[in-house]
Amino acid sequence: MRNWPTVLAALLSICACRQSEAPPPPAPSKPAATSQPAEPVAIAELEPNDFQRAQLIPSRAIVSGTIAPPRPRASDEDWYRVAPGPGVLLALSLELKGAQGSHGAQPMELALFDRDRNQLFKLPAVSGESALLPAVACSEACFVVVSGAVAEPYTLTVLGAPPAAGHELEPNGRAIDANELTAGKPMQGTLASGDDEDWYRLQIAAPQPGQFLRIEVSGVAELRPELEVRALSDGALLATVRAAGAGEAIFVRDLALGLGDAKPDAGPPGPGNARPDAGLTDAGPSGLGDAKPDAGSAQDAGAQVGAAAEPLDGRADAGALAGAAPGPATSSSAAPAPSAVASPLPSAPPPPPAGYYLVLKSGFLPAAGKARPVRGHNSRVPYTLLASLESGPADLEREPNDDPAHASDLSVRGTATGFLAPAGDVDWYRVHAEVPMVLHVEVTGLDRADLELSAWAPPSKPGDKPTLLARANEGGVKEGEVLPAVGVPAGDSYLKIESALRQLEGKWVRDGEDRSTPYKLTTLLVPDDGSLEREPNNDPDTAQPVTLPAGLKGYLWPHKDLDVFRFHVGPEHAPINIHLGAVRGLDLSLRLFELKPGKDGKTSAEVIGSADATHGEGEEELLEVPVREGDYAVEVSSPRGKDASATLPYQLTIK
Repeated sequence: MRNWPTVLAALLSICACRQSEAPPPPAPSKPAATSQPAEPVAIAELEPNDFQRAQLIPSRAIVSGTIAPPRPRASDEDWYRVAPGPGVLLALSLELKGAQGSHGAQPMELALFDRDRNQLFKLPAVSGESALLPAVACSEACFVVVSGAVAEPYTLTVLGAPPAAGHELEPNGRAIDANELTAGKPMQGTLASGDDEDWYRLQIAAPQPGQFLRIEVSGVAELRPELEVRALSDGALLATVRAAGAGEAIFVRDLALGLGDAKPDAGPPGPGNARPDAGLTDAGPSGLGDAKPDAGSAQDAGAQVGAAAEPLDGRADAGALAGAAPGPATSSSAAPAPSAVASPLPSAPPPPPAGYYLVLKSGFLPAAGKARPVRGHNSRVPYTLLASLESGPADLEREPNDDPAHASDLSVRGTATGFLAPAGDVDWYRVHAEVPMVLHVEVTGLDRADLELSAWAPPSKPGDKPTLLARANEGGVKEGEVLPAVGVPAGDSYLKIESALRQLEGKWVRDGEDRSTPYKLTTLLVPDDGSLEREPNNDPDTAQPVTLPAGLKGYLWPHKDLDVFRFHVGPEHAPINIHLGAVRGLDLSLRLFELKPGKDGKTSAEVIGSADATHGEGEEELLEVPVREGDYAVEVSSPRGKDASATLPYQLTIK
């Protein structure tokens, strides 16, 4: 044992050698690839499985069951419970297949309830057909219910899987259940029944000046999609866009964001601005619960918020805060007054988020064998909804502006760039004048649609419709429209751009659109000093009043236009001379009327003179026409309405 140190050293050497020769520890294994969903398990229905005794089934199962009503005209309900577990959310795809070849086409129902038996979704089905719910949320546990009033077998397929990004998840039929939609990322969904509504919440956190939304909804067979635009604040309906027909898509080119639009520099008055000191007037839905697409300046809003949020000095003189003059200084021996700490000013609330609720539903379509149209559905073919951010020119129109109440404002720039999309789109614009003025309007043409341009006076009283002042639809596709001179009253007047009527299958429709080509709208307001003809003046009742002697310039436009001017002649008036100057390429004529009160408040007009001596370009005159005291009218026209010009004016003098 005296050699034990030597033995110990030898043992330690052997252990060290074996340790150095030992293989290294295994490298950490890589995480296994995500496994594919398990195959569904075949399950047979087990009675009783009613409301209180639901049958537990796996999250992926094919259930064979039978509807067995206990008595005639009673309903049988088969309840199944799917329990993915606490904190687990599954998207259940449910398909109910009725008995194939059964007679009578009896109704059945497929419904889903949450763990507390609150109904999430219900879908009617017919025997021999299938009902499909592509993706319904099942959190922790849920109940699948098959019900019917006629005895027959069925097959229920339940395919549970984690929710997939970019796919709709029911229930989303209310604002509170709306699926989140991200700008630039497509969302797929289905309209599983005629009553199905899919709500999506689209919120833009930091919109940039000039940005707008482009909304696209793909077409689906058997569906005519409808898109509702609703306010984020309260879900108020702002606009409805409908596809042209079954299988057609929806395309909205320039939906306003409401916030993030910088207020343009007013600068000198624009050509359509009768209010030099006016800022950008709000008009149309903003997506914030009001009906104004241009909700002011984000820069201004940010400046206000930033000013209120700046740190303030918490100390302030109490007297100054109270509005009183500071008192005399206190001696050092006096107890110091407690320092007055001003409560911080309340910071301005952050601006509401820009965006909308977008609601998709199925529109009405004619149905075979039914007197009234019905809302279609297609649960097997998904639609694709895409909302993307785009930028455009500073004067881009902002949808929705489909009625006078939501008209886009033209008071600052006098111009607008717009798109006529989707099919049947109507764009309204508001023009403001402090005093009666004459408005000149031009709009460029579109490559794929025929435009119609019209001007409207405001309603005479609340609840009435605007009054048509003038309309032009002279050009066709690719051609613009002009209203040379329209008299507008003090206040707001309106312009309307829409597709022209055309006849398809015996019906007149306005279904033109152009998704890629914008139109350019230009307006010009000039003083109404009596030297310019103004519409409407097409008959003695709407005749433009003039004072003798009169000299004015006018435009005979559009074709078949009549310009009528009314004047009064006093007692013992000398004979009058009327001269109409020649206009290049136009054949013009004159008629003189004596006006008298007629029936029903209409004016009676008797022709007392006419001039159409030159057949073609040339002057026309009525000379030395004797008149007596009373009211008269002069009409300028083209024989048979064959000639017109929006750029070449005529000159009319009455002496």
